[in-house]
Amino acid sequence: MKSIAAIDLIDNQVVRLVHGKLENKTIYSNDPIETAKKWESEGADGLHIVDLDAALNTGKNNTELILKIIDLVNIPIQIAGGIRTINTINKLLEKNTSLMVVLGTMAFKEPETIKKITKKKLSRIIIAVDHNNENIMISGWKEFSGMKLFDAIKSYQELGINNFLLTNINKDGTLEGPDVDTIVKINSTFKDIKITSSGGVSDIIDIIKLRNTNCHAVILGKALYDNKLAIDQVQKVI
Repeated sequence: MKSIAAIDLIDNQVVRLVHGKLENKTIYSNDPIETAKKWESEGADGLHIVDLDAALNTGKNNTELILKIIDLVNIPIQIAGGIRTINTINKLLEKNTSLMVVLGTMAFKEPETIKKITKKKLSRIIIAVDHNNENIMISGWKEFSGMKLFDAIKSYQELGINNFLLTNINKDGTLEGPDVDTIVKINSTFKDIKITSSGGVSDIIDIIKLRNTNCHAVILGKALYDNKLAIDQVQKVI
């Protein structure tokens, strides 16, 4: 299992939200580049960078900053948040060969777009399955996509995508424990699937529970920023 440090961006600042709501925002750093370098130096296997301004349609974006981070760190990066055109996808994938792109809203509103991505590039696409009681939520978690969790995974696996980012919205930013039962159910239902778990991790016991589900990777967010977990501690058990 891989450890991936989260860097959520609003107005060029590193923040964490609870349940994806702006009014529940905590600012952790005014220097996202330094934060990225810190997690890299501490041994994270990768970074998960989310442009929350783009995802939540605040009228701003953090594109320039994200491109700088891509140039300045040497570990794999996942980019998420407000990626809604095939042109943007291709530009990001061509920027760095280890970069992966996370698609949520666009994948569910314009599924035909996925079919335009070449087979070679599909291996670098992650579908965000953000769910509330197995209902896939999109548009900054404000809108029901019309699809259920297991139907969505089946649909995108049939298109050739095996990487999925699972977020239980009810657990996001809460430190209430990861969505272990759902991951076990997914891994027993689908073959060759790679699930990255996001949300709810609070301590090393949660990491061990995830490892025992054969989870592909874990996003470390609030627990990391609140010093409840250290990356070197996580690396020892994964």
